[in-house]
Amino acid sequence: MSLTRDEALQGVIGMVADIFERDAAELHAQTRLMGDLPCESIDLLEISIRLGATFHITVDDETAFLRSLRLLADGEALARAYPHLSEQRREELRQWREAGDNTSPLTLGDMADYAVWMSRS
Repeated sequence: MSLTRDEALQGVIGMVADIFERDAAELHAQTRLMGDLPCESIDLLEISIRLGATFHITVDDETAFLRSLRLLADGEALARAYPHLSEQRREELRQWREAGDNTSPLTLGDMADYAVWMSRS
């Protein structure tokens, strides 16, 4: 049985709400982990462990947390690095990179998409 995006998103929201002691009703797919929450790089370790345990997947932090985003040159490189993201989302990330924003664009929806993609692998 494959994980649906809604199931994954609800799981990610619940996990993040617990970690940051937030009301899950205040969180949504577009919530940015590093911009909207008090997430620091050390918190990503706990999130990675919980993602793996919750969804029974292997978590590649480089892919799941968009770590190489600033280094990727074009849309094809983004597609290879982040196959779990939609074409529309990769275009948003390309625009973010060109704008020179220093805040990570990683969203709860991105993590849910990763969990769905890995559950099908």
